Amino acid sequence: MVQSRRGVMLRPFAEHRGWSWRASYRDVETLRAAGVPIEHEHGRYRVAESWIPPGAVDVRRDELLALFLARRLAPGLKDTSFGRALDGLWAKLATPTRQPALPLGDEAAVDVPALAPIELGAHRAVIDAARDAIGARRPLRVCYRRTDGTETQRVIEPSFLHWSPATETLYLRAYCRERQAFRLFAVHRITSSELLDDSFVRRPDPEWEPARAFRLWHGATAQHVSIWFSPHVAGEICERRWHASQHLTEAADGSVVLELDVAAPEELERWLLGYGPHAEVLAPAALAQRIQHLHAEAAGRRAGPLRAARSPGARAASPRRLAREGT
Repeated sequence: MVQSRRGVMLRPFAEHRGWSWRASYRDVETLRAAGVPIEHEHGRYRVAESWIPPGAVDVRRDELLALFLARRLAPGLKDTSFGRALDGLWAKLATPTRQPALPLGDEAAVDVPALAPIELGAHRAVIDAARDAIGARRPLRVCYRRTDGTETQRVIEPSFLHWSPATETLYLRAYCRERQAFRLFAVHRITSSELLDDSFVRRPDPEWEPARAFRLWHGATAQHVSIWFSPHVAGEICERRWHASQHLTEAADGSVVLELDVAAPEELERWLLGYGPHAEVLAPAALAQRIQHLHAEAAGRRAGPLRAARSPGARAASPRRLAREGT
């Protein structure tokens, strides 16, 4: 009954094998009483497709807890095909009739905070179209909305979907025929998609090297970045692995210099701004000037009249100088 899609007609099935057909009906009732979801329609008996025999899998409680955490860590996928698949797997493994001694009773043993992800359920049609395009090697015509709100029409050749833990959302890596280069498209900014009839041969993508990206931005080459962090945040910097290429140099005063080789140093801007005066970019010069400009612009907007109160001859002290002077 598990293997048959149409179901089994019990009496002919039993008689063909020389079994008592009455005993077969009693066996079905025994299985139902044991929790096996047997369906009866048009004279045929079958087992519900979602059912997994308890002996078919051996899932430990810690493995079920890991699945529970996986579902909680990707809430934005909830109403997509990926999210539904996770929910289906959870139902199969966590329902008592499927797996004895489950479901998980101590989910609170590990706490997962509420996240603020981009809800991808509204974009499931785009995700499904992308998956179809990837599988069939067919291009997509998409309308893509940039962060400034402008929209452009593109014809793209999708390579794969990329989940970014850092930004908690889904991206589509694809060759853009308009730009004649590979691009990373945020799925939630694709406002429409159309699967085209022609096909394509997947192109080589030499720039796709995750080890070069700080978080998401990729490039064919990497640039060396050197950042000084004050003693106030040095412990936080040293206890984490920020990038595969990182090298840390600790100073006697408790400060630390973090060195990275990344494809797009400008991707570090928002991260560095969060450290305020406790971080100073030593290299490259372009990134240092950009961070300095952003700090000055923010200070000008917040301080207002305080800018005029500064002495005309005053010079801004660098974070490293302030740390040395104990300020």
